[in-house]
Amino acid sequence: MAAPKAETAESLFNSLGASYEEAYADNPVLIDFIKSIAEKLPPKSNVLDVGSGTGKPVSHLLASAGHAVHGIDVSAEMIRLAASQVPSGIYRQADMTTYQPPYKMDAAFAVLSMFQLTPGEVVAQMYRFAEWVRVGGFVALCVIPSTALNPQNIEYDPTWDAVWTIGKEWMGSITNESFFSEEGWVRILKQAGFVLEDEPVSYLFSPIGREKQLPEGHYCLLARRVEEMPLFGPFPLPSKERVSGTASGTCAQGLKVLSQQRLVSKGLEDLVKELGEKEVFILGEKGQGNWSDDSTKQLPLDAIPSGAAETVLAPWVLANAADIDKTMSELARVARSLIVIVQGAPDNEVVNLINPVIRSSPIAHQGHILQSAWESLIKQGFGEISVHRIGARFEFPEKDVSQRCASAAEFLIGLWHGDHPQKEGLKKFLEHRLRLFFHGHEHSIGFDMVAVVAVRPN
Repeated sequence: MAAPKAETAESLFNSLGASYEEAYADNPVLIDFIKSIAEKLPPKSNVLDVGSGTGKPVSHLLASAGHAVHGIDVSAEMIRLAASQVPSGIYRQADMTTYQPPYKMDAAFAVLSMFQLTPGEVVAQMYRFAEWVRVGGFVALCVIPSTALNPQNIEYDPTWDAVWTIGKEWMGSITNESFFSEEGWVRILKQAGFVLEDEPVSYLFSPIGREKQLPEGHYCLLARRVEEMPLFGPFPLPSKERVSGTASGTCAQGLKVLSQQRLVSKGLEDLVKELGEKEVFILGEKGQGNWSDDSTKQLPLDAIPSGAAETVLAPWVLANAADIDKTMSELARVARSLIVIVQGAPDNEVVNLINPVIRSSPIAHQGHILQSAWESLIKQGFGEISVHRIGARFEFPEKDVSQRCASAAEFLIGLWHGDHPQKEGLKKFLEHRLRLFFHGHEHSIGFDMVAVVAVRPN
């Protein structure tokens, strides 16, 4: 029997409104936790309340401490309530998975606000927090760890080492929720470039009106951003020796990945449109590339004249380079003005789905590749280097779940390991994981990328 259809976070919290505050705002341990962080922050810090709800207790406490509060929530009703209760705050209805703050924050708070995210979205959100706060800034979380749940009501997700509750009844509504263990939260924060600032706080809490039910286990963490480039994660970066052994698991199609019909990406479209007005050399997977008016003509990189192209584009191919430094030197020699490197984001869901299944020949660590390319560009004299996230996803519109899982597994294994001797078994293995994955996003899998854009100085 299929689980009842879960409500979206927006409709859920629109319907809850002030009743959520009545149940959860009077939380003495959480209040002390927020107050301690408010005192730790520099005076008049810019702080972001992610999933701000009614504004109490988080926004209210931070504003009372003299900080400049920004708040976002997916619910219009919650935004209305927060703005009325914390008039000094700046509130905006927004989805945390697509939001971009106006400037770097001193701290971001996500208090009991990420349950409706999928495990993959939670991991991605840690990287977004790292992008949103300054180096040395903080992220403060309050969550319910998976260890506090009734084991009879959960389903383990091996892709993320997390658990789901599917079709959970909560405050009169049906939700799908995801949870990490205490160790899991510390792990994903570390991978995104944070370190714990203080010892986490663990306690039991009974929401008002639900005292007869089992209390909730709450877990509060404060972490400080220490990594300069969070999109080069997950951290810690592997050794060069370890990376060099993964070439067989790299994507062998390069630009073909970006031209798949299932791929949807406004950011990629914008990048291609911008490059379309330039003279571009595209590096292929074998160190060759399209050159001259004949787009089918492939020439080795070292056969291209110096300064022959205005722009060089290297899409998903640097993992195949035996020596990234040497390849980047050649790209710098060919490009007159611009080099664009495109690889996977650290939270790329496709990579995270495939690597635990393949194991012996995983897709190479994308952040290590990007870090190596960045360092090489600096050596080549490129001073103006920017890093951008490119949002992207593969879509699977098949209505039947079994067919959708089979199509997605066939497609994903084919991209990286189409010649694998155990391909059929790998596809079946991946199908089972996708059945759980599609509870979160019924018809898409995230394929976020990172573009490193280097401009040659005049």
